[in-house]
Amino acid sequence: MATQHQFPSIQSFFDKEIPVKKDETRLSNLQTDTNDGFSENEVQAALHPALHRWNPCNEYVECDIGSLLPGPGCRALQGRIVNFYQQQTLSKKPQAAKGCLKVVIKDDTGTLMVRLWYADVDYKLHLGQLISVWTPHISATLSGSLTLHGTSLVTSIFPERDSSCYFMVQDNSDTGTQCKTPLGYVDGKQLASLMTLKSFVEGGHEVDNGKILVCVKSIGGRKKRKCMYDQEPLRLAIDITDKKGNPIEKVDVNVFDDTFQATLTFWNHVTDTAASWRPSHTILLITSAAFRAGGRPGISMTSATQVEVDPEMRDAEWLRVFAQRMTKKEHVNQPFPNDVFDIETATTAQNRILFNIADIDEFVRASPSETYTGYLNVLITELSITRLHQRIMLCCTEWYLLFPPSFFNTQLTLHLAAASPSTPTPPPPNASNATPRSPFGLILALSIGSLLDETGNFAAGKLIWSERAWEQLLGRTAAQLVGLSTPALRYLEQRMLFLRVTLLFGWSSDVGRVVVLGVSM
Repeated sequence: MATQHQFPSIQSFFDKEIPVKKDETRLSNLQTDTNDGFSENEVQAALHPALHRWNPCNEYVECDIGSLLPGPGCRALQGRIVNFYQQQTLSKKPQAAKGCLKVVIKDDTGTLMVRLWYADVDYKLHLGQLISVWTPHISATLSGSLTLHGTSLVTSIFPERDSSCYFMVQDNSDTGTQCKTPLGYVDGKQLASLMTLKSFVEGGHEVDNGKILVCVKSIGGRKKRKCMYDQEPLRLAIDITDKKGNPIEKVDVNVFDDTFQATLTFWNHVTDTAASWRPSHTILLITSAAFRAGGRPGISMTSATQVEVDPEMRDAEWLRVFAQRMTKKEHVNQPFPNDVFDIETATTAQNRILFNIADIDEFVRASPSETYTGYLNVLITELSITRLHQRIMLCCTEWYLLFPPSFFNTQLTLHLAAASPSTPTPPPPNASNATPRSPFGLILALSIGSLLDETGNFAAGKLIWSERAWEQLLGRTAAQLVGLSTPALRYLEQRMLFLRVTLLFGWSSDVGRVVVLGVSM
């Protein structure tokens, strides 16, 4: 029987390939020699300086943004991010940049646009971050670009390809005080073009470089889809896209001031910014915001918008105190502070100052920790004495934090409530250790509606009235007031309506409201 020979296949002459992971391939390439005198690590360090420690070869002059002039020169700048957005590039060359971040930075003297080109580095930027820039050249923007970026100077850097420039986020060395003063701000004076949120919504958004100062109320989640139809059994949701159809993310931040509320919307890369903000504490100074009308007014960012986080200004401190006070439980009828103001000294003082409501607002914002007393001439435009009497709510007393307030109209209940602070009436169960309201000031402050003068007004229930002020205004004590019949109360209300009175008032930061110490006709 003939022997059958086995001939080798062509595959047996080649080594079998072993699959190698991507990380192992990169590691082996770094360890190989390029046969030109440089290792792969040195080549990568030259191609991507931002991935390695930067060693500047030139001397950089530290200077403020406001002192910059267009032209060459190595400068070191520092500022905070007030706006940034991304611009994609279409080039497919290996050495080309994959994108550009247009970052607007600001210090206490000016603003600068930084075109930050990148290839492999993923810059994690947020509004309000303190950053440092080393650049060899400053350019002037085109005349049409001034309205787009809010600045007239620009610098273009590519740290991964150019070793003469660098970009660094100062997370570890940020003390929270550098570069936070708004441009043009003078201590004790109102910032130019600053308006309330209500004024902005009602037409102030059309003003060039209009500014609003708001506080963060709540922060929504990041959304990629929006609901178009939500009724059982069908629910329809679609992706959120931009004008080109690309999917994007959004975050809604509810903001407010002492006049209004609105929704601030962030898109794409800016959505990460709101994660570090604190509700009722973070203050935003927004310049040239875009306005969106609708059910609830909306605010968004454009390329010309600048957002300053926690600016150093007195209005921001006042708004933060106001926001934190709103988070606390307010009294239905706040007690009169007996030990804060010296009523006799304020009444018999030789210098008696007549204020208006705008003066009080200006003085309190300029020096919120000071204590003021003075006179205020106002017009009574609204009263609710009869309405509250019919609802059995003309007077009230309450125990701090433990029980809801008690409302009443009867003279017997008033005498029992005022007889002894230790035995309020009607006492709720287990209220032996509760602290009742002062017997004075039992008349509900909501019975006096809007008070106004030529510069502003006080809303109903926003003033704190002393027992002496109530008697001087009504001409009778609280016990005599609750003893009147409904027609008598209606007659009293009609006599007092549109009456001009002079109030002896006081303000203290410990109280947080304007206190009425006395009334004269």
